[in-house]
Amino acid sequence: MADRIFLREVNLDMIDKTLLFYQNSVGNVSAVVWDASLVLSKYLNKRSKKSEDWLRDMKVLELGSGLGCAGITAACFGADVILTDLPDVVPQLAKTIELNRIPISEGRGKAVAMELKWGSSVQIQPILDKWNGPPNIILAADCIYYEESLKPLADTIKNLSGLRTEIIISQEIRETGRQQYFL
Repeated sequence: MADRIFLREVNLDMIDKTLLFYQNSVGNVSAVVWDASLVLSKYLNKRSKKSEDWLRDMKVLELGSGLGCAGITAACFGADVILTDLPDVVPQLAKTIELNRIPISEGRGKAVAMELKWGSSVQIQPILDKWNGPPNIILAADCIYYEESLKPLADTIKNLSGLRTEIIISQEIRETGRQQYFL
């Protein structure tokens, strides 16, 4: 079956910008912008209405970025963002960052894609080194889906967090047992 690629738009009404994402109707979990990612993006947009500069110059890490909707949203509000995923996803993530470079630069944000396999201490250190410490905010959208990934995800969040790191997770409720185990 041939790939069916189409463009998805996500509107950020707070800054009157539209983000673009190439989705693939055929593919794995990183082929589309999932609802939990849209909800997290809208949350960041809404929170920015209350405090316009709350993301400005913040160090934001998105775990399991997929197409990077939440992380790119944060960059559009002025955050320094690292979007992370597995090695086969990072090239598409880099393309998505490039596709949205204008709203990111207009928002005075930064975005870069990096490989991060959850549970890998070797891959965690370059992230901490880039910022000389932990991120201010860790974002994760719809990352709780495979039981075998729950402990590595929790370990990664723990190893990347500082005392003041805010962790924001958006998750569609599917199989509550897995989600309860994670919490």
